[in-house]
Amino acid sequence: MHRLHFIFLTLCLIPSILEAKPTLSWEQCVKELRTQNPEFSSTEQAIDSAEAKKRATWSGFLPQLSANAGVTRNNLGVTSAGLNSNRDQFSLGVQASENIFAGFKDYYRVARANRGLSLAKANQDFIKARLSSELKTSFANLLFNQEQSLLAASIIKRRQDNMRMVKLRYEGGRENKGSFLFSKASLEQALFESQQIERSREVSKLTLARVLGQTDSSDFEVSGSLQWSEPEPNPQVQKWVSLTPEHRQAEAQWQIADADRLIARGDFFPDISLTGSYSKIGTNFPPNDPRWSVGISLALPFFPGGQNIFNYQSASAEANRSDFLKTNTDNQLLAKLKQTHAALLDSIGLHHVAKNFLEASEARAIISRGKYQNGLMTFEDWDLIETDLINRQKTELQARRDVVLAEAAFEQAQGKSVFP
Repeated sequence: MHRLHFIFLTLCLIPSILEAKPTLSWEQCVKELRTQNPEFSSTEQAIDSAEAKKRATWSGFLPQLSANAGVTRNNLGVTSAGLNSNRDQFSLGVQASENIFAGFKDYYRVARANRGLSLAKANQDFIKARLSSELKTSFANLLFNQEQSLLAASIIKRRQDNMRMVKLRYEGGRENKGSFLFSKASLEQALFESQQIERSREVSKLTLARVLGQTDSSDFEVSGSLQWSEPEPNPQVQKWVSLTPEHRQAEAQWQIADADRLIARGDFFPDISLTGSYSKIGTNFPPNDPRWSVGISLALPFFPGGQNIFNYQSASAEANRSDFLKTNTDNQLLAKLKQTHAALLDSIGLHHVAKNFLEASEARAIISRGKYQNGLMTFEDWDLIETDLINRQKTELQARRDVVLAEAAFEQAQGKSVFP
């Protein structure tokens, strides 16, 4: 029993141990994830990349300018004096070209880049919603484990008090040895469960640290309580489908595929360009003999081996595939929203039931304890009520945690995020 007393004393110190550790609030966790999580940071870089690509596509509407300089040595052969004759020619110039018509490909490249930016933003919102759900889930699990630790300490104390009372009755000849050994085993079970909780708490802590983007193994706790907001009982989930990041991702991917189709169609049109150049050439540097040219060109590759035809067929098939995938995504989103909403309502209802049972079990436990102390109830009946109370306490706490987890899943299905 000395080992039991030592473990119990250690568990009684859990509240003071928790207070001595660094504590993170929900708001601090949100801020830390935003600044330290590498996946969150990568989404911002993806937005910057997509914006740069969008700006790059506008170059198709602007003139292309270049400059050149060169020197050429020409061998003029053997002179009458029998010597090799060489002559150097220098050149300096600038060239300009302006695409007048490229089969609308420049226009659709810009449109494609715009849709690529929309896709990057939808991807960012999708990751934000997932990280928000992971944060709420891991935060709730750690908070749940912390409350489990406190509950475990109170259960151990209750089991120890019960064992002492049974022991006194056993020593006084009013209880049998089996009841005493059973109460002792119940205390051993409570001690074992507390150790399980502590191991689970360490795992939850590591999970939350990973979501926050922490690279060290610093010890910390979280503050707060397991709370949630009441959802709408009968929402019109259909209207939420078009607002989800998954829908916007599928929509942007279809638009990109459609833009690729239109770009491929541009290969059937001619390319018309305006070109101009100005240069100086001469045997001395800098040269001083001016030259210039202005021209317009039209190119129409009417048979490039059938490549343009097959490219257009491939792009058209990809656009049709993306359209089908968009419809399938919307159907899946509708089902997911309904499922997660129903699961949230179920978890709230289960918690309400668990809370009512807990209140009833607490009242029964008070009455039964008095009866057992006065010899008006057998150990078996009293222990059943005590065990039921402990199980109801565990169930109510787990039910509270489950509501928060269900809320996190429903918010992720909607694409909600704690980040602006």
